[in-house]
Amino acid sequence: MKSAVNISHLFMSDSICTGDIVIDATAGNGHDTLFMAESVGKEGVVIAIDKQEGAIQSTKNLLLEHDIQHVNCMVNDHSEMEIVLQPFIQRVSCICFNLGYLPGSSDRSIITNTQSTIKALDACLTLLQYRGAISMIAYRGHEHGLEEALAVEDWMRKLPTNEWHVTRTEPINQSASAPIVYFAEKKR
Repeated sequence: MKSAVNISHLFMSDSICTGDIVIDATAGNGHDTLFMAESVGKEGVVIAIDKQEGAIQSTKNLLLEHDIQHVNCMVNDHSEMEIVLQPFIQRVSCICFNLGYLPGSSDRSIITNTQSTIKALDACLTLLQYRGAISMIAYRGHEHGLEEALAVEDWMRKLPTNEWHVTRTEPINQSASAPIVYFAEKKR
């Protein structure tokens, strides 16, 4: 069975083209950033954001290992995307999120939270182009993870049905804390 990250990448691959502008809003260890960078090619623009300096450094190291140099990495909270990415308004084809804490980190007190994530989702509406997409993996296994996942789902459900396709994918025979993949794509 494919992991939540593999499913997210599968969804995103349909929305990302060579030369696109894409955003990894929660860079973490850089795996989504790497996927996006390979998908858009050297002609594209990739922006990786994370509020932890260590996450950005991990992302940079992974990109260096793969000889990828066309990624702009920045230390910032995803809730500030609309402010820091003003030049990209209505130009981004895909924005991805992996919620929760930094995988492999010994400090699991630094996590995404409902308020900043919803603010980031609101920014997506401004940043995305006409065929843009949002990929979101919500991890329910940490404190406040379920609350954040439910808020994301509520936000996604409110997207106008005449403008968006929204999908939720989750394993049904696993633990109740298994991750959920949300994917929202503007109708073409």
